[in-house]
Formats: sequence, structure tokens, C-alpha cells
Amino acid sequence: MKKRAVIAACAVAALIVLILFMKPESVGDHYEGSAFSGAADGTVTLEVSCAEIANSPEAGASLKENGLVPDDGILVYETGFPIIGGDTAFSVLSRALKERRIHFDYSAVGDHSVYVKGINNIYEYDCGDLSGWMYSVNGDFPTVSASEYTLSDGDSVRWIYTCDLGRDVGDTYYALQGGGTDE
Repeated sequence: MKKRAVIAACAVAALIVLILFMKPESVGDHYEGSAFSGAADGTVTLEVSCAEIANSPEAGASLKENGLVPDDGILVYETGFPIIGGDTAFSVLSRALKERRIHFDYSAVGDHSVYVKGINNIYEYDCGDLSGWMYSVNGDFPTVSASEYTLSDGDSVRWIYTCDLGRDVGDTYYALQGGGTDE
């Protein structure tokens, strides 16, 4: 009996600590304030696409069945977004997805980099070992993290889901380096 009382007291204490130190947040609170406010330094266009999945009869069958992949594969149609000095390919993506209440998941890599693992519950490796999210700016695929790529007025940013390490969406880096697998 004494053991149960100690366990119950510890559970209550843990719950109190969680309540005091956690900042619970509703979905509305999470997305509140994500909209741009202030003076813009310029505008970029942004598009988020998983068209490679939508256009492939083999890729992502369960993603399509669960309604995660739109028929045309476009999650965010090409849209203009205001930027302020220091905005990156990642900060604009984050703001755009929050404004549209689209789920995304990323992880910190090192001190300054982020890796986008999933957008709209479409994750890396969902369509094979060489699949995942990539970004391009003005048609080029940078070799730095999106959180380190500072945008300029007029840039065009595309976030694209690849099923083949970028080769299927126009990135030639790994092909030129001899990386990945050749078919």
C-alpha cells in the first residue's frame, strides 16, 4: 500500500512539473502569427510539388490512396511571398506552410542547417531509398541547406519531392558526381 502511495505521489509530482514547464499550444495558436507582417524587402515565388508521385503509377500508392497527393501533385501553387532581409528558402517554406496549415517536419542538422523530412505527411523514403524533399532556386539545386540559402527579390523557389535522388526533377549533381544508382 505504501509503495502505491509513493508511485501515485511521484506521478502527481511529474504531472505538476509538466504543467508548469510545458507550454501547450492549440493548432490555432501554432499557426497564429505565421502570416507576414511588416515592410517587405522584396518578393519571391514559391511552389511545393510532389508531381513525381502523382505522375507515377508505381510511386506512393498508399500516399495517393490516403489523399495526401493531389491529382496534379501541387501542394502549394506558385505564389508570390514577401521577404525581409535574411529570409531563406526554409523560412519562406515554413511561413507558407503554416499559413496554409500544411503539416511539415524537419530536423536540425548541426548549428545552422535544417533538413526537411516531410511535407503534408509525405516523407523521405516514402517512395524508395532515393526519395525525399529537395529545393531549387531559379532552376538550380543549391548544395547548401535551405536554412542557409538567403533569398533575393525575384527569386523563384520550388520544393520538389524526388523519387530518384533528384534526377527525376532535373538535378544533375549526383549524376555528375557518380552518386546514387544508375538504371
